Amino acid sequence: MPSRRPESEAERAHAFGARIRALRRNRKLTQRQVAEQLPMSSGNLSRLENGEHGPPSDEVIVKLGEVLDADTDELLRLAGRDVGGVSFERQVLRELQGLRRDMREVKEAVTGDGPEPRT
Repeated sequence: MPSRRPESEAERAHAFGARIRALRRNRKLTQRQVAEQLPMSSGNLSRLENGEHGPPSDEVIVKLGEVLDADTDELLRLAGRDVGGVSFERQVLRELQGLRRDMREVKEAVTGDGPEPRT
């Protein structure tokens, strides 16, 4: 069944799930072994790893980090959570705005359509 979430949310769910799966496999743990240490069933963990569910609550993410011996801040960022004051999305938007401003300046310099230089 196709995802009905906005594309960015679906991408976030897939990226988060893929990272959890990679961490679990690197530690040679089964979904059942991980799920038993969380407030989550192995079926829900499977859906999470497949990107069918969005990232869980912060508390579950922290617990996943502990169980999988992973960087909790990395997992929270992948989940789109605000870590260190600036969310990933906000940081990307700022960078895009800067690129747009730079491109506009380059276009104005090339075409001469910019403001007259001060003398």
